[in-house]
Amino acid sequence: MPRSPEQFNDIRKQKKQLIMDTALELFAENGFHATSISQIASKAKISKGLTYNYFESKDQILYEIMDQGFNEIYDNLDINHDGALTEEEFKYFIRRNFELVRENTQYWKLLFSLLLQPKVSLLFAENYKEKAGPIMGMFYQFIVSCGSKEPEKDLMAVSAMIEGAFLYLVAAPEMFEGDKMEQAVIDNCLKIIKTN
Repeated sequence: MPRSPEQFNDIRKQKKQLIMDTALELFAENGFHATSISQIASKAKISKGLTYNYFESKDQILYEIMDQGFNEIYDNLDINHDGALTEEEFKYFIRRNFELVRENTQYWKLLFSLLLQPKVSLLFAENYKEKAGPIMGMFYQFIVSCGSKEPEKDLMAVSAMIEGAFLYLVAAPEMFEGDKMEQAVIDNCLKIIKTN
């Protein structure tokens, strides 16, 4: 029986994800520059030609890996998609992302490792700046709505606290109990925002 278009689409998504997962692992272990499309294809057990059927270059694989990580985190921000962040949505964002990191610690460990490589960090910074503008604007407006007198300073502090907590969760999960750290981040972010 021939495959349906939906089945072909599912197979395509699975192959594409396999290539991205394999590339992420190799980029993190060997470095972005030292990893070739041939190595990615070989480790994924697919042909080099098939890899190029999904991605035109190694750079495109990298961009899609970074986009996937970015989207996985920030898709949990504005749940009702109204462009405004409420306190409940802020708490949900932190809780859901702690959950995501705990569910797939190895993925986030590899992604953080990749993002710290010199050329990759520059590419990420450029890409992140463009994509993060509206998100940071939403965070900023939320902080202002909570009564902050120094919203820019508070935005930096809150962002650093959240990202630092995710890094601890990935790099040293035994350092702090995850649930307690999650609640501490929520409580202290709100304390910073509401008392300044």
